[in-house]
Amino acid sequence: MEAALTESTALSSKSEREYITLRDSLKGMKTAWRADVDSLREDMNKREERWRNEAEVAGKKYAKLLEDSKLRKADVASVQQLREEDARIRHEVEEEFREQIRGLQEQVRSSSEASVRAEKTAECVLLSFYGTCCAWLSHFYAGI
Repeated sequence: MEAALTESTALSSKSEREYITLRDSLKGMKTAWRADVDSLREDMNKREERWRNEAEVAGKKYAKLLEDSKLRKADVASVQQLREEDARIRHEVEEEFREQIRGLQEQVRSSSEASVRAEKTAECVLLSFYGTCCAWLSHFYAGI
C-alpha cells in the first residue's frame, strides 16, 4: 500500500507538473497569439487608413479631372463659337471690302470717262481756239 501511495503521489506530482507546464505553455501561447492578433489588427488598421487616404486622394484627383474635363469642354465650345464668329466677321469684312472696291471701281470708271470727256472738250476748245486764232492771225498778217 505504501508503494501504491508513493506511486500514486509520484504520479500525482508528475501530473501536477505536467499540468503546470501545459498551463504555462498555454498562457504563453495565448499571450503570443494575443500579441500576434493585436499586431495584425494594427497592421490591418494601418492598411485600411492608407487605403482610405489613397481612395480620398484618388477621389480628389477624379473630381479635379472631372472639373478639368468640364472646363476643357467649355473651352472647346468657346473656341468653336469664336471660330464661327471669326468666320462670320471675316465674311462681313470681305463683303464690305468688295462693296468698297466696286464703289472705287465705279468712281475710277466715272472719273476715267469724265477725264476722256474733259480731254475731248479741251481738244475741241483748243481746236476751236486755234482755228479762231489762226483766222485772226491770218487776218492780222494780211493787214500788215
